[in-house]
Amino acid sequence: MSNLFHISEMASLGIHSMAIIAANDEKLNVTQIAEILKACRNSLAKVMHLLVKNGYVTSDRGPKSGFKMKKDAEDVSLLDIYEAIEGKLEPEICGIEEDRCPFDECLFGGMTNKYVMEFREYLANKKLSKTIETYNLSTIAKAE
Repeated sequence: MSNLFHISEMASLGIHSMAIIAANDEKLNVTQIAEILKACRNSLAKVMHLLVKNGYVTSDRGPKSGFKMKKDAEDVSLLDIYEAIEGKLEPEICGIEEDRCPFDECLFGGMTNKYVMEFREYLANKKLSKTIETYNLSTIAKAE
């Protein structure tokens, strides 16, 4: 099956992990987050490294290791998280570079760009704090 629009597993893990961390008062380690998300621990560790590197969470090592929010959830959009993992979300073209396309107008009517920009706007306007409230994450995000 072909997909026009695709969100990578890493971007999805990053957004979901950040929501869980932000909803939890206690530090959560990679194993705990992976269990909650039913995700591969190694893939999640790579994502968490990027989130630490980009200043969204702090990481402690040792027996009481785990991740905590470094920024306020009200100040973090889903776009911030997405771009920390995937890079800047840019408008798309159909696959043929504009300067190489033999047509005067886009055969796709600019729809690919439209969808990417709508998705970008959605992510930019969705704050992590609002996600926690909307989906009542406090019930699934408790450390065990």
